[in-house]
This record gives sequence, C-alpha cells and structure tokens, in this order.
Amino acid sequence: MLLVPATANVFQSPVGAHGLLVPGEGATVSRRGALASLLSGEMGNAILRNGVPHGAPIISLSRQAARTTFYVALPPPGKHHNVRRYPIAVVGPGYSGVLTSSSTRLPGLVSIADVAPSVKALRRGEKPRIRSKPSGDPFGALAELDHRLDQAHDSRILATLVLIGLLAVLGVLALVTRAPELGRAAFLAPSSCIAAAVALSALGVTRPWATGLGIAFAGASVSLAAGVLLPPRLPMALGIVALFVFLFTVMWAKPEWNTLAVIGPHPDGGGRFYGVTNQIETLLLAPALVLGALAGARLLPAIALAIAAGIAASRIGADGGGLVVYLSGFLVLWLRLRRVPAVKAVAATAASAAAALALVGIDAATGGSSHVTKAVGGGPSSVLGDLGHRLHLSEAAVTSTWNAALLFAMGLGALVWLALRRPRLAVLDALLVALAISLLVNDTPTDVAGYGGLSAVLLWAWARSEEREFPLQ
Repeated sequence: MLLVPATANVFQSPVGAHGLLVPGEGATVSRRGALASLLSGEMGNAILRNGVPHGAPIISLSRQAARTTFYVALPPPGKHHNVRRYPIAVVGPGYSGVLTSSSTRLPGLVSIADVAPSVKALRRGEKPRIRSKPSGDPFGALAELDHRLDQAHDSRILATLVLIGLLAVLGVLALVTRAPELGRAAFLAPSSCIAAAVALSALGVTRPWATGLGIAFAGASVSLAAGVLLPPRLPMALGIVALFVFLFTVMWAKPEWNTLAVIGPHPDGGGRFYGVTNQIETLLLAPALVLGALAGARLLPAIALAIAAGIAASRIGADGGGLVVYLSGFLVLWLRLRRVPAVKAVAATAASAAAALALVGIDAATGGSSHVTKAVGGGPSSVLGDLGHRLHLSEAAVTSTWNAALLFAMGLGALVWLALRRPRLAVLDALLVALAISLLVNDTPTDVAGYGGLSAVLLWAWARSEEREFPLQ
C-alpha cells in the first residue's frame, strides 16, 4: 500500500479501479486519525481520542508498488471538517472500473477501515472487502457520486428541521383539538417523512430546497390522508405493514436509495453507510409496537420476529442494537396485553433472549456481519466490552456540546413526564422500556432521547384523541 498525494497521476489513470475514500467517522477528521484507521482497519470516532482508534496497526505502508497495490490519499495535517472524500485506487489483477465495498454497499465509496483487512485478505489469497465492478466512465461515475453525497449532506439539516417542525405542528393540533384524524396524522408523520425521503432519493431529487419542500409536502399530505383513511384496527395495521415492507424491500434490493436519502444513513460522515440508523430505528419503534398491539397478543410474536429480523439482518437493516431494542419492546407489550404472571414472564424473557440469539446466529450463518454478530461470536466478554464501549461513546456524545446535552435533557424529560402519566397505556409502556434499552445499547443518546421523546408524545396525543375506544389500552 502506497500513500500518495491526491493529485498523483494514478488517480487519473485508466489502469486499475478507482473510488472515493471516507477518512473517518464523525464531524471532524485528522490526518493522524485517518492514518491510524488506515493501518489498523478500525474506524475512529471524532468525539473519542480525536478520532484515533484503539487498535494496533495490522499492516504497514510500502515504498514501492507490488503486484496488487493500494494507492491512498489522506487529509492534510491538522483537524478538518469531515465533508470531503479522498481518492483511492487499486492497481492489480481483477481490479478495473470503480471500487466496491461490502461495508458501504455504494459502488465507488470505500471506508478507510476496509483497506487494511483487504490488504491482509489479498495476501492470504482470500476474498477482500474492497473489490471492483466494470464501469464505462469510472471518473464520471465518481464525480456524480461525490456530488450526490455533498448534496445529501447539505440537505440533511433542512430535512431534519422539516421533520421536527411537521411533528410539532401536527402534535400540537392533535393535542388542542383532540381530533382522532389529527392524532393519527401526527403519529404517522415520522413514517411518512422517512418514506418520502427514500422516494425522493429514488427519483434523484438532491437539491436542498427541493428535498425540503418535497418532504414537507409529501410528509404532510400522506400523514393527513392516512389520518383520515386509516382508522384502527385493520386499515391502520395494513398501512404500517405496507410501510415496513416498502422500507425493508428498498434496503434489500436498492440500498443506494436508502443510503442517499436525507433522512437515513450518513455515508458522507462514515458512521453508517446503509440500513437502519439509530434515528430511523427510534422513529419506527412506535409504529412497530402499535402494529403488534393492533394484531393482538396471539399474532404479536410473529410480528415481533418479522420486524426484528428485518431491522437486524445484515442485508436489510443491519442494526444489531435495534434487534435488542425491538424485541424488548415487543416483550413488554406482550406481557402487558396478556397480563402474564411473574413465573411465565421470566420464561417469556428467556424465550425472547433465545430468539435474539437465534436471529443473530442465522444472520451470521448466512454470511451477514455486524457489530452484534462479531460481539456475540466473541463470547460474553466481547459482548460486555462492546456494551462498555458504546456507553463510553454515549457519554462523550452527550457531553461533547452544550446543545447535545440540552436536546438529550429535553427528550429525557419528556419521556419521564410521560412515564408518570395515568392511566397506563400498554403500548406506551413498551415504547418507554424499549427506549431505555436503546440508551444502553446504542451510541447516539441525543437521537434516542430526542426522537424517542417526540414519538412518545405523538403516541400519547393519538391515545388521548381516541380515548373513548382506543384499541391499545
């Protein structure tokens, strides 16, 4: 592997395969952190140790080209905003066109943590993470991808503001009017905005103003229409099923639509390249639990396994933490709906844990890979180590800036307030427990508390609007 300037001729040569390298995870990146990630095969997070990973180097830099050579450009010295991709090229047998990576699933985009494992795999004669696919115009394809990533990054803040604004407006209207239609619309607004973002990505809509307006219009229109047309039980249940089928199908068959959506993964920031993010996991949690409650205690286990499998499967959601969160929520909901005695509750908890391990095992056996499959494969000590790292990362994330701490406190305050409300609502209790688990197993506490607080308030507002015959008591 050779470290060369971004202006090196190899990055303009038709020989070999070319790609864009994401140099780190988080808002900022440094040359020191990028170099450590390059050699260790581990991605460093910007809020911990300035982005320098803990792992020791597993490869070293070369001074001359080999039969297969990785040419890599890194950020200049110092700390920089993590908004730029750097060129990477691989010259050798079997490499031509654009680079592909099993870690990003976006042709042309490569994670810096993929390089060292790929070098080692090639030395052992094994299949590497970084491969290539033919392209008639690799440089044009990479330029278009780089532009899409830039526009997705630029659009994300506006899309988030539109999402939160729509939830706030519909939520207030539902609370003030207590109209069931508005209550349902407010509850379904997060799902509508997520689906709208994916649809706009599929249509190639990328400009910030266009995506913002598109999400606002589509999210509001679909939410209000669904509020009128999808009363509980069967119409609402079928609508939520259609949502999950749509999202899981896109993540499996067209992952790039989901990857480049402005509400979803952040491939430009290196944290999550595809699948279900903690933001999406949190926003979809309430609809999933409501679907389970509408289906009833008898069908709830099947609903739980289907949704949890989609959330966790490496080829779909790839969210191992979400597996634990969703199964915990479904378990609490089932216990509440069935009013199960203590002895049977322990047995049900054990069965839920066994189901989680079985899903992880099936995923690993079929070629899937996530931080959960790796942790479980390493035994109890590996699981505890992974949990400890995530708790440390969560603490650092909350205390990194004053606004992160404020948003976390506001979301947590809303959840505590709802937990003290009476009368109790089974699906709300399940949501609160699942969010508490999420704060332990996920590493973005601001997203979990903030979006979780909003989701819980919207669910409560819907419950109030239909309290005479609300089906989820």
